[in-house]
Amino acid sequence: MQKHALILASLLSTGVMAQWQQVGLWGEVPTTGGIQVVDDVLYFHPANDKGLIFRSEDKGATWHGIRFADQGDSWKILPHHGVDYVNGGAHLAGPSDLFRSVLGINEWVDLNVNVLDFIVVGENRLLVCAVHNGQTAILRSDDSGNTWENGFPLPDGLQVRLIGQDGQGRLLVQAYGDPLSDGLQAGLYRSADLGDTWTQISDVKFDLSGASAHADGSIYACNGMRVLRSNNNGENWQVVPVSFPYSTLTGARVFNMGGGHLYFTCHEAGSTQEYYMRESFDQGITWSPVTFEVAQHLVFNMVMDSDGSLFAATDNGVYRQDPAAPVAVQEQAQGVHVYAYPVPTSDNVLVNTGGELIEELRLFDAAGHEVAFVPQVGKPAYLLRVGHLPAGMYVLRAATAKGVSTAQVAVE
Repeated sequence: MQKHALILASLLSTGVMAQWQQVGLWGEVPTTGGIQVVDDVLYFHPANDKGLIFRSEDKGATWHGIRFADQGDSWKILPHHGVDYVNGGAHLAGPSDLFRSVLGINEWVDLNVNVLDFIVVGENRLLVCAVHNGQTAILRSDDSGNTWENGFPLPDGLQVRLIGQDGQGRLLVQAYGDPLSDGLQAGLYRSADLGDTWTQISDVKFDLSGASAHADGSIYACNGMRVLRSNNNGENWQVVPVSFPYSTLTGARVFNMGGGHLYFTCHEAGSTQEYYMRESFDQGITWSPVTFEVAQHLVFNMVMDSDGSLFAATDNGVYRQDPAAPVAVQEQAQGVHVYAYPVPTSDNVLVNTGGELIEELRLFDAAGHEVAFVPQVGKPAYLLRVGHLPAGMYVLRAATAKGVSTAQVAVE
């Protein structure tokens, strides 16, 4: 921690609020597949350009099309070791077809499986959630997709959905419904060996589709009725109360940045009031509206690249937010001081300006990313929750009528 303290002492920053900007595909509306980032390449799934996916290698500055079929809409693409896979289908019916193309060969092959979702794991294993005779199933194949076998033991009476991977890269599926026989029960299952064996880790009955996992062990899901949270890779779940006005959570998703930092997005018109994107820094306890132009459009989903830039797929193309740029501490106003204690802390930190009313508080990690924001404080002292953040050094920025001051915060 001393090493981090020395680094922050030399780079102590106030952090300029990052802006959202439109970066391309004006007027394009995506399918619910929205936008993906794979190896820092962006993929946008349009709803109006049949059999096409837009691709960008320069953070959305320029885009070009990938044609995988003569018709149908795209939901998901996964390039893997020189092989591209695309999940496509009819716009209203949802994803159904899985296409495969080998690098250098200008040909897409329909693998003839009715696929709702898929994932590529390991060196060459393809895992899909497929539909057959009204029953969902997890099937697996090598990367050719020529032959398929049962990848998850599912008795009659249960359905299954592919959740994805947890923060440690382990596979997650959820069985749901009422089994007619003994054996496998509804709940969340995990595999640490690419789907060879499965272990039930939770008997959760809530729909966990659209789950967003992070390496800190947290998983959030929004299933159209409620927001759900797990802080231990899916073993325990709780409902997160939503504090902002909404008529329904239909079409909502939660993007999990880790450390309790969340974005709520919604692609259903009229579901929420005024803004279609909101942000939380405290595990969803409180939410603030994102007031940039991006939140005035329907927001389908969000992704982040390795540089920390965020991308949002909207009904007006793609918006980008780059990480906040640091500002040297010497630029803060003279005579304004903020104190934060205890140091270190594992729970809360008391922020005190010595009598000046605090207008707003912002907390930044060592990389300059904003991890907490408290607007309209209106008091000279404030108890800031930091116990949910990863251990390390942070910079606190307090704005008052006389200017801005910063202080270090150490979380252990």
